[in-house]
Amino acid sequence: MNQLLGVEMLKIRKRMMTWILLAVLVAFMVLYVVFSYLSVTSSSSNVSPQEHSALKIALQFPLAFTLILSVTQSIGIILLIILAASLIGNEYGWGTVSQVIGRKGRRTLYMDAKVVALIVITLLLVLIGLAIGTLLSIFTTYKLAGGVNWDFFTSSFAGHLIKMFGWTAFTIMIYILLAMFFATLGRSVIAGIGGALGYHFIEAILVGVFNNASGWSHRIPDYLIGHNAQSLLVTGLDRGPFGSSTNIPSGLHATVVLIIYGMVFLGMILYLFRRQDLTA
Repeated sequence: MNQLLGVEMLKIRKRMMTWILLAVLVAFMVLYVVFSYLSVTSSSSNVSPQEHSALKIALQFPLAFTLILSVTQSIGIILLIILAASLIGNEYGWGTVSQVIGRKGRRTLYMDAKVVALIVITLLLVLIGLAIGTLLSIFTTYKLAGGVNWDFFTSSFAGHLIKMFGWTAFTIMIYILLAMFFATLGRSVIAGIGGALGYHFIEAILVGVFNNASGWSHRIPDYLIGHNAQSLLVTGLDRGPFGSSTNIPSGLHATVVLIIYGMVFLGMILYLFRRQDLTA
């Protein structure tokens, strides 16, 4: 297992795609915060007074951490779907999967190594996003508030921040498993990216439709991935995973639903991979 994990980490580190995706993360974070700051400080901004006030507060500590992790989650889902689908799909396209399985024998260990490697990459991505966002928020807080007061950063707040960091990585990982499932099912990068990103964007549209519906269909979003992921991120800093909201599922509900999704995706990945004919 350790040898396979080392190989997977080496593959990820050596691929140009990994560094391109990292550059996209950095660029997206910088552009988002810069344009948000300009929107707040520009006299010709078209945002409403309520939006202006909310955005101005969000660009300052301590609420800036919520904005940082929200942005990291949003772009991280897309970037890691691409990376995960590539990590699985390219093995089929290059024919290397049959060679590795032939030498190592156990297919489960091979796929487990990829999952663990992607967990490590997810944690690193969220950490990088948090670090970049924190540096940018120091600037925006200084400019908007005249300085940075770190009195809010108590041990209790640090615990909440670590918890929110974990929820962000956890929600991204569910989408990674979804991408791996589609890539394994279709044996290609395109299947993984198209299936996972297709679900991600189609769900966003359907949630808006179902929220305006009545009856049982109004509750459907409570059992979709993105809606529950939003719940964990929103409640992570203020009420914890067991908080509740009238608009989104409670943190406990979201945690259970996403764990079930993750277990199903992982189970299907291993089932499909074990049954595939990889000798051709």
